Amino acid sequence: MPLFVCFNISSFYLFVYFIKNMTMNRGAFGNKSLNTQRPRLDRFVPTRDSLPDLRRRFTRAHRCDDTDHDIWSAKYLQRKKYGEYLAEAFEVVPLMKIQEAQTTEYQKDDFYMNPWPCVPRKKNFLTSADSILDLPTYSYAAFPELLDWSSDNILVAALGRNYHKWSWHTQSLIGQGITQYEIQCCKFEPKGELLALGTDMRMIEIHNNSISKRIGGTACRCVSIDAPCSITAIDWSPTGNSFITGCSRGMLASYSREYKMISWRPVPQAVLAVRVSPNARYVAAAAVNGVVALVMTWPGLHLVSSLDSDWTIKTITWHPWRTALLGVGTVTGSHHAHVAVWDVPTARVQETTLSKSRYSLDAMLFSHKTGELVVSLWNTERQSSSLKTCSQLVVMSGPNTVTDQWGEGQTGVDRVRTMVFSPDGTKLATATAEEDLIIWNFLPEDNAKKKNTMSKRFSSLPAYLDMVTHGVSLR
Repeated sequence: MPLFVCFNISSFYLFVYFIKNMTMNRGAFGNKSLNTQRPRLDRFVPTRDSLPDLRRRFTRAHRCDDTDHDIWSAKYLQRKKYGEYLAEAFEVVPLMKIQEAQTTEYQKDDFYMNPWPCVPRKKNFLTSADSILDLPTYSYAAFPELLDWSSDNILVAALGRNYHKWSWHTQSLIGQGITQYEIQCCKFEPKGELLALGTDMRMIEIHNNSISKRIGGTACRCVSIDAPCSITAIDWSPTGNSFITGCSRGMLASYSREYKMISWRPVPQAVLAVRVSPNARYVAAAAVNGVVALVMTWPGLHLVSSLDSDWTIKTITWHPWRTALLGVGTVTGSHHAHVAVWDVPTARVQETTLSKSRYSLDAMLFSHKTGELVVSLWNTERQSSSLKTCSQLVVMSGPNTVTDQWGEGQTGVDRVRTMVFSPDGTKLATATAEEDLIIWNFLPEDNAKKKNTMSKRFSSLPAYLDMVTHGVSLR
């Protein structure tokens, strides 16, 4: 073999060994800055910081705030506020009030005017990130729900066959565990004692949180001729006495805390998300790229109702106070972010298109502290033209009211794939496609000491606010 060929082969293997070591040295929850760049495997692709002048020109030419149609844009909010000021100063009835007076009695229903209850913030808080940590290999995950925050303030990130636990109190890694197969989803039990993990090869593993060890598990009921399924979605009931799973073959199954099967139900497609309602009456499910959201009884999985639409469902979430109110995050056929709020017992639906620009919706949560809706959006039109995708985090108190937002005109945060709240509701953790775990200051921390009785009363608040009860809900 010629000498130069041997030299080139040796150099190639040295290069591969170097890159592999660099990737494996990245630890989960390692500290990062907002604009850090991972080592690129392609030496012909320049880093984003290597061409500052080009970066500046791109940022200036392709900003996200070049349209005034977005309800969170500064121009829209400024005009709206100024219009309200002029109407009050000149004692003129605003156009919105005139339109409300001309609406039909059906449209005057309180549900269509105020679809969900909330206590909106009076000023912006979502302005700075508290912490930015590393999530190596998260960008390769097929399903995004690999992040959760326990009631004892421990963040877990499942990456491959390993899961890593990070303490908010100590701001450091406190442990890790391993599963038999690659993890596709994870969820803490409400008290934080157990961690349920859905993996490949049909397996569901239950781990003890204090020792990070498996204490039991079971296999999915579905029978596949071609290949075993993967557990793609999982959620616990609010009491922690049972949990539900969904698999890539479209099987829904409910289990007891001792992982004994209670009931099962097949659906046509791979399951994207499952959510048990706050009062443990219902469970909602949505399929991957599906157009139908199902609501079933819990834990019997008997069909209660379904929401059929022309949209592609991306996520679902229950309101914490109105326990039969389901938020459905979707994308329309014209690639516009769309939110539907569905009151299940009455079958009423309030729909809102968030932007006339091509924004895709990936994650959505109701705040259990304020009742506000948090939506993660990213602009697909900017993906090919900008050095970094334009992303938005939008906090809404109503279908057309934005109380807070981050990301307008910014290019610092990539696509947010999933999000979770801290136990006290003051922090918001987001996992991005660029393997960043960003912990945001969502609300100011309440340093005042509260009595236990107040905590007990707050835990029963959803039952009192539920407008359509079908029985007694024990909290």
